[in-house]
Amino acid sequence: MQNAQKEKTMKFKIPFFSLIFLIAACGPRQIFINQSGLYPEGLEYDSERDNFVVTSLKEGSVGLVNKKGAYTRLVDDPKLISTIGIRLDKKRNRILVANSDPGVSVKTSAATQRKIAGLGVYELTTGKLIRYVNLSELSPKGNHFANDIALDESTGTAYVTDSFSPIIYKVTEEGTPSIYLKNDRFAGEGFNLNGIVLYKDFLVVAKANEGILFKIPLTEPEKFTEIKIDQKFGGADGLLKDDKGDLVVIANGSLLAVYKLRSDDNFESARVVASDTGNWRFNTTGALYCGKPYVLNAELDQLFNARPDVAKFEIRKVDFKKIN
Repeated sequence: MQNAQKEKTMKFKIPFFSLIFLIAACGPRQIFINQSGLYPEGLEYDSERDNFVVTSLKEGSVGLVNKKGAYTRLVDDPKLISTIGIRLDKKRNRILVANSDPGVSVKTSAATQRKIAGLGVYELTTGKLIRYVNLSELSPKGNHFANDIALDESTGTAYVTDSFSPIIYKVTEEGTPSIYLKNDRFAGEGFNLNGIVLYKDFLVVAKANEGILFKIPLTEPEKFTEIKIDQKFGGADGLLKDDKGDLVVIANGSLLAVYKLRSDDNFESARVVASDTGNWRFNTTGALYCGKPYVLNAELDQLFNARPDVAKFEIRKVDFKKIN
């Protein structure tokens, strides 16, 4: 009887310790992208290949990063000047990438600087071009900067923010573009609309220069409202919905930080429940990896101030500290 009990116990010990090993092995604290001068801004995680997918302000490319930090270019399209936000549409084998020209790319020109907003669509497995959608032609006057993308996975529809014009674009799966919402409330100095994320029936959008968030009903966008929060997030950049439905706000203003917001009323209002203020260096966007938020240290201040190229860039697991 004792031997039988011992054998039964041992049978359960191996799976238990294997589980502990898997939990420990999944998700290192940090990964360094070993690609000098890349300046990645957008970040996604491809679970099929176990790679991160990143964009590049300087190169205008899309590349893969493995857990050892090795970088492999996947998309190299001459139409892409500075690649910004990125979304993976695994259901349709697509990569969606926002294209702009803030003036810091090796491909920058007088004809494109601050004038273009585009959405490039590529095969996720091969990087082959599916289509390129010119968004700036929908509003030919004024400056443009296509920034971030939200994807409706059920329909394949993309929503794209413009930081230099007070516009959110809509692009169908087939590539038909339209102005989804245009409002002077989204205008201002510097970078305006930035990060965007889709909940079930509404979008949440960040306005970077004011540090505020908007809730936009999906079917009635003109009825958008500012989300009531008892603090501002200067330099609010990327937004990320975690696996519990909380909202992660990545801010690179005067206080470099990542915040976790929770709402009890469907984001009519929200409160900060946790934050990570530790040693971020122009943090831009994030992705879920092993169920945890990882955020990119893009170091874009080095690029915009024409300093020597940064040799490597960090993707780091967010270390949230609860706020009482």
